[in-house]
Parts: sequence; C-alpha cells; structure tokens
Amino acid sequence: MVMATACAGSGADINPGDNPFLQNMDEDGKADSAYFNPDGVEVEVDLEGDVAGPEFRLPEAPAALGQYALTFFRKKETMYIESLAEDATARDRAEWLIDGEWVRADQLPAGATLTHWRLRGLNTVLLFDSHVEAKVGTELTAKVPAKPFSVLADAGKTCADDDDHIGLDESVYWYRWEPNQTSCKIATQDLKVTISKTFTTTQSARYPEYDQLTADGKLTVVILFGQIDDGAITENETGMRNFKRYATWLGEAGFASKTVSIGKRFEKKLSNGTLAQIDLYSPRDFSGLDDFGHFDNFQKALSEHEVIAWDGHSMLGASDFWSRPTYPGFYQIFLYGGCLGYEYYVQPILHGKGDSWDKLDIMSSVIEVTADANEFAAPAVAKMVWALEHSNRGSWRSILLQVRNSVGDSTFGVSGVRDNCFTPGGPRC
Repeated sequence: MVMATACAGSGADINPGDNPFLQNMDEDGKADSAYFNPDGVEVEVDLEGDVAGPEFRLPEAPAALGQYALTFFRKKETMYIESLAEDATARDRAEWLIDGEWVRADQLPAGATLTHWRLRGLNTVLLFDSHVEAKVGTELTAKVPAKPFSVLADAGKTCADDDDHIGLDESVYWYRWEPNQTSCKIATQDLKVTISKTFTTTQSARYPEYDQLTADGKLTVVILFGQIDDGAITENETGMRNFKRYATWLGEAGFASKTVSIGKRFEKKLSNGTLAQIDLYSPRDFSGLDDFGHFDNFQKALSEHEVIAWDGHSMLGASDFWSRPTYPGFYQIFLYGGCLGYEYYVQPILHGKGDSWDKLDIMSSVIEVTADANEFAAPAVAKMVWALEHSNRGSWRSILLQVRNSVGDSTFGVSGVRDNCFTPGGPRC
C-alpha cells in the first residue's frame, strides 16, 4: 500500500485554535438548500474512450483509465470523479462496443475484440463555477494515456509530477499523472466525459436524522486519531497532540471524563435530556488503515457509535480496509478526514452498510486533506450537539458551513442526505 500525501496535516506545531464547543452556533436565519456542499453539486458522468494493451489486461482498462481522468480533473480543482480502482465490481460495470452495439462486460461473446469502452453513472462532484452550467449532455475531455498499462515503461518520469512522496511505479502513475508538461511525449487520447444525470438543488433543507441519533436518549460519537508522523508514536506525535487538544476542548465545554477500556470518554447531559457521549481513540488505540493489530478496536468503534470520525492518512490501496468490519444496522454518520475520501472511501462504507443510504450519511473531502479532526470533526460534532439543544435546527448545510469556516475551503461535502426524512417540524417522508 502507498500512503497518499498531505492527507492529515503535518508534524508542525499545532495551532490550538478556538474551541468549537464554546463557540456561538446560532443559525443565521438564511434560507437553506438541499445539497451536500455549499459550493458544489453532485452529478453522474459517463466515461468513454479507447484502449490498447495486452489482451489479458484489457478488462481492467476502463477502471484504470478512469483513474487517470480522476487525476486530470482533480488537478484542475473543479471536477472530482469517484474511484473504481479498488471496486470489485468495476470490471463488470464497463460496456464495450462490439460490432456497433454496446455489450456489458459480463455478457461479452467469446473472442470479442476489446478496443472501445464506456463506464456509466459515476458519481462526481463539481465545485464553484464549474457546477453552474452542469446540464445533462455537457461534454468535457480528459487527457489520458492511449496505453494505460505501460506508461512507466513508455514515459519514465516525463509524464509524472514532482511529488516524490509517492514513489513512482506503474500502479500509482495515475496519481502523479501530468500530461500537459512539455516533457510528456507519449501517445494520449481525449477521454470523453459526459454529464448523464443531474439532481435538483431546489429541495427543502436536509438534516441529520436527529430522531434516530437520540432515540435511546444518547448521542454516541467516536473520534479516531490516526498516526500522522513517521516513526514511533510518542506523546509529541501529531496525532497524539490532536487527541489531547480535543480532550482539552471537551473538558473546557463541561464534558466530564469517564473511565473506559479503550481511549478516553467524555459525557455531558444536554439541556434537552440527551446524554452526549464522545469517545476519543488515540493513535495507540488505532494508528491507521494498515493497523491490523488493533483492528478489534476499529471494529468496536464502528459497532458502538452513531457518529464516527476518522482523522488519519488515507492509503492508496487501502479502501478495502473499510469493507472488512461488520457494520451495525442503526443509522450512522461518518466524518471521513482522509485524502480523496469522496473518490475512494464512500463506496466501501456504503457497501458495508448494505448498499443503502437509509442508515448512512458520509461527510468527506474531494481533495488531499490538510485539516485535522480538530478543524473538521470538532465543528461538525459541536454543531450537532448545539442542534440537539436548539430544537434540532442544525441542517447539513449549516454543519458544512461550520466546517468550511474552520477548514478554510469547501472541499468537504456530505453524501446520502437527499432522501433523509427528518425535519425539525416533522418527518418529510
């Protein structure tokens, strides 16, 4: 597995910042919107292109070339396409043009020649001005290799960026793909990217399912602080310092410390009678997506909590880690703080929850994350706690605005809320 760069802050001195649990979370009274991100929309896109390469690898080509398109648009900071690189169903999602007809990959006739393909219905986020004219049928192009399985042999470093944090090999060349530099001379193609579906942005507000979160009289939260720095985990390691800062904030906000078997627990009885219970797991309890030695702690966190925040590195090749645990049947919110969370980690968590959004919302970022949990998860959780004491008025839009104000950009959005039923005035469904 390869660790993605700049995914969870750095080892520099931590800015203690302002305690979000002590900030004024009152609503501004402005009209609310329906969508996941204050500065973007989600659409579905179709990818279509050609491929050349070894016959035995051609079935992998659509997903592989999709990765190059992902990077091409990500570096333009406008379009963010979900990754299929580690999706076990990706090979079957493709369609191939055979004798003028589109044929699904799992229904190809024996001996079919595979040269032209398409992938349909990929989830994609458009940010800022790029979403204004997001209409069905809009076409864009992404420059990708003509031969995706020999880019390193054909180009060496000439078509890669200078991010040496990730060692260059064939399996991760897509992540460092930089076709517009003058040194890149290999054969490329213009991959066609077509917006195939849009979603309304004029719906009424969407909220976390507060009624389900507090049905048992409790709100249960866990923040998983992964290891950020290389080497041994010390008291001064960045993840440990973030862990301790969050604990300090909770203490300042009137949460009482409780003794538990793993990590630290803080509790506070809210004015509406709900018990807010927030558990903090340090890097020593679970250090990252390759920490199989503490997988039981990871499983416990997912099994016992309604709101789960991950603050640690993403790792290329590790999205299947989120497919390993057993997920509970109750409603959960995931606050995913690793790199490219939207592209990589939404789908495996959704699969773990039974491929249904009925019991799931996921807040994630579309880019490499430099903010830690104190900057993205603390304001989100603080806003939810505020909402429970203010007639559940904290919509997803208002939560995301708190995160945007803290992080400093609009790269976090939330998936799975379009069909949420709860509203402060009664169920919408």
